[in-house]
Amino acid sequence: MIQKIREALALFASNFVLFSLIVLTVWLPGSILLIYLRLYVFPGMNGGDELRITIQELRMSQFIEGSFGTLYVGALLHALAQLKRGFHPTYRESMTHAARKCFKLFGTRFVTGFIVLGGLILFIVPGVIFALRYALIDAAVVLEGVEGSKAQKMSANLTQGKRWKIFWTMILTYLGLFIASMIVSWILYLPLSLIGQHDNFGIELIYQCIASILSALPIIVLFLFYWDAKNQQPVV
Repeated sequence: MIQKIREALALFASNFVLFSLIVLTVWLPGSILLIYLRLYVFPGMNGGDELRITIQELRMSQFIEGSFGTLYVGALLHALAQLKRGFHPTYRESMTHAARKCFKLFGTRFVTGFIVLGGLILFIVPGVIFALRYALIDAAVVLEGVEGSKAQKMSANLTQGKRWKIFWTMILTYLGLFIASMIVSWILYLPLSLIGQHDNFGIELIYQCIASILSALPIIVLFLFYWDAKNQQPVV
């Protein structure tokens, strides 16, 4: 588990500029929109109710991720695969490849999301099992060229025997991201608290962009599971 996270961190650090450009293609305009709505639109709509503002912000964030997330995820996966093959992918190459795959990835994610959600509604454990079973569908669509049930089947085969290792590795990854986000938040917002200011568009944007860039790490970790599982398969 720790080895996967270390390898992901090494890839992230050595390709920080490329990965940041890819993620911010979606999340720079997305962050600007979210912060504008949070500071200037949602408070008026909800009478300053913080809980309702947070819920609306989460909904908008999910809409952005659901609508455009396939673009940067596909580009990251293509770049990672090229890097592991010893090539040097460019931003343009990665985004072009992702653009060709994004609609297939959206459709496969949409259907798979309903399956996982159904499992969670019926009972939490089946939902978690489905999520682990289909953890590698993004890589299957983007890198293998399959979609729908074929991508689900490929992900199920690739995760066989590794699902709980994936589960605990992702738990550790997200725990690390949470701690990192708290540290970044404290560093950025401390000067504001010292002068009695709570909201600042520029600081909010910097924090949101950093958090978005860090969110590439779970994608890298899952890609490494895919890469290892793919290479362990017998050659037919």
